[in-house]
Amino acid sequence: MLETKTTATNNKKENLLLIAMIISMCTWGTSWTCAKVLGTYTSALNLSFLRFVLVPLTLLPITYFGKIQNTVHKKGWFHVIGASVFILLYTMFFFKGVHTGFAGAGGVLVTTINPIFAYIIGLFISKILPKKQEYIGLVIGFIAGMTLLKVWDNGHEILNTGNIYFLLAAFVWAVMSKISSHANKFGNAIGFSFWTHIVAAVGLSFFVNFKELVQLFSTADAKFWGNILYFGIVNSALATTVFLYVTAKIGAEKASTYIFIVPSTAVLTSWLFIGESILWNTVVGGALGILAVFIINGKFSRKKRIPSTIRNIVR
Repeated sequence: MLETKTTATNNKKENLLLIAMIISMCTWGTSWTCAKVLGTYTSALNLSFLRFVLVPLTLLPITYFGKIQNTVHKKGWFHVIGASVFILLYTMFFFKGVHTGFAGAGGVLVTTINPIFAYIIGLFISKILPKKQEYIGLVIGFIAGMTLLKVWDNGHEILNTGNIYFLLAAFVWAVMSKISSHANKFGNAIGFSFWTHIVAAVGLSFFVNFKELVQLFSTADAKFWGNILYFGIVNSALATTVFLYVTAKIGAEKASTYIFIVPSTAVLTSWLFIGESILWNTVVGGALGILAVFIINGKFSRKKRIPSTIRNIVR
């Protein structure tokens, strides 16, 4: 009976993590639309700096009123600095790709290739071989991305010069995910995210033109403020912290597979806010991406755990 309750509790926790991650990925999907809008106001460098400043400012009251410690153990600072470097590189590549590349194809490319990069890194570093269902899920996820890209028509655009930035973004995010998967060993995900973004902001501050930022603040309209606050607070602070938390719980490889959900959300928000059309390949690709996440995370496994008490009775 006790084991049955424990199993039920674990399943409930897994389902909550699943829901939290799906919501976060849907939030991430909107970031592509925000980036397109913000890119018309200022440079990728300035936008990256603003993002890194907004994240700790958002997390600080959460840790204070929630009485959550945002400290990191001494041994964890190596991981914090490493994560800061890679999240900084990711943000720069992300904005640069949106500014200079074919954003639609590139955005899907990032979210399709990232989980595959994560599994390859896990293979070389942790020597973890994917299970059969994970191989199947990765293949379906890749097919989902290619379907969303409509690769049979747009194949020549995938590797345009600007989209190289998206490939680099996918790789450095996979590395950052692997580093952050150890966050719980040195504190908690919120504290890890808090200090990671502070270190990134400090590092980037040496290259930012603050006169440009002051001028931007004096001329920016409500459209800019709405997008930058959403991008920095909801998307970067809240959704990214949830991603780091779940990553520390389930590992970088499985956590990265949830990114397969992002493309369909990105296309949907582009339709809602920019007026881009939704095509049949968007619906099919989005459905395949979500299916890939469920398969990789074992949600369609036919085998059920049998409590030891029942096994003993059967014996």
